[in-house]
Amino acid sequence: MADVKPTGKILEIADQLSLSGRHMNLYFKSRNWHAECVALKDRPLKDVKAWLPYVQEGALMLRVAPEESPMILEHFPQLPAAVRWLESADSLMLENGQWWPRLYTYESLRGFIISSFRDLDISLNSYVIGANHMGRVAASVMAHLGFSHISLVDEDSDKLRQEVELLRRYLFGVKIDAVPAHTLTVQEKPGSLMLNTMVLQDDSTVLGDLSYFNFMKTGGVVVDISECTAHNRLLEEAERADLKILSGLQVQARIDAEILVKLFPKEYITHEDYFESFSDNLQALKNSSSV
Repeated sequence: MADVKPTGKILEIADQLSLSGRHMNLYFKSRNWHAECVALKDRPLKDVKAWLPYVQEGALMLRVAPEESPMILEHFPQLPAAVRWLESADSLMLENGQWWPRLYTYESLRGFIISSFRDLDISLNSYVIGANHMGRVAASVMAHLGFSHISLVDEDSDKLRQEVELLRRYLFGVKIDAVPAHTLTVQEKPGSLMLNTMVLQDDSTVLGDLSYFNFMKTGGVVVDISECTAHNRLLEEAERADLKILSGLQVQARIDAEILVKLFPKEYITHEDYFESFSDNLQALKNSSSV
C-alpha cells in the first residue's frame, strides 16, 4: 500500500504569501506532500465569518497578523485563556469542524528561550521593545519565564500607557514599567533578556539608543521577532556587545515547525532540519513572490 501524503491548505490573508508561507510551500514540495499555503486576496477581516465557510474546503488553518487579530476575535465568543486576555491571536485552527483562535507564538517563543538559554538570570530586569500586540505576547512570555520586573519600551507615550495598563491587569506580582525610548541609555536596572518587536530602520533613533546596550548585562540575551531575517543591525550590535541572540528567522522557523507538527502529527519534522531548509532558501524566497 502506497504511503498517503499529507494534504491540506494553510491560508493567509494577503496579496502575496509571507516568507514563512513561501518556505512552507517549498518544504511541502521537497517532501512531495499535497499540502499548500494559499494567499487570500481582498478578504476583509471584519467579515471573516461571512467568507470563511466558502474558502475552508481542505483548509487546516488561517494565519493572521496579531496586530489585526482584534477584528477577527470579536466574531468568536469562546476564546482560549491566553488569546482572551492578550486580545491577540496569530491563527484560526479548524478543529472538529469549528474554527478556534490560537496564539502559537506564545508557547513556541517561551519554549525556544527555555531550551536555548538554560542559564538565563531571571532575577534581573527584562526589556520588551514595542508597545503593540507582539509586545504583549513578549511580556507575557517573560512573566511566565519567571521575570518579576519587565520594562516596556516605545516612543509613543499613549501606546505605552495603554499597554502597561493592560499588562498590569493580568500579570499579577510582576512590576511593569513604561520606559520612553529616549531614556533607554540611562536605565539603571541591568537586563538579562531583551525582546524586540519593532522593525527598526538603520537611521531610527530607537535603534541608535538600543545599540549602546548599556542597560543589558554582558552575556545577556537579545531576541528579535520584528522581521523574518537572519541578520539585521540590531542583532549585529548585540553580538558586538557580547550578547547572545535569537534572530527572527530562528523564531519563525521554530513556530512554523511546531505548527506543522500539530497539523501533521504522523510526519517526522524536526526544528533543526526545518530551520536549515528555511535558512538555506531565505535569499531565494525573498526574491520570489510565490513558491
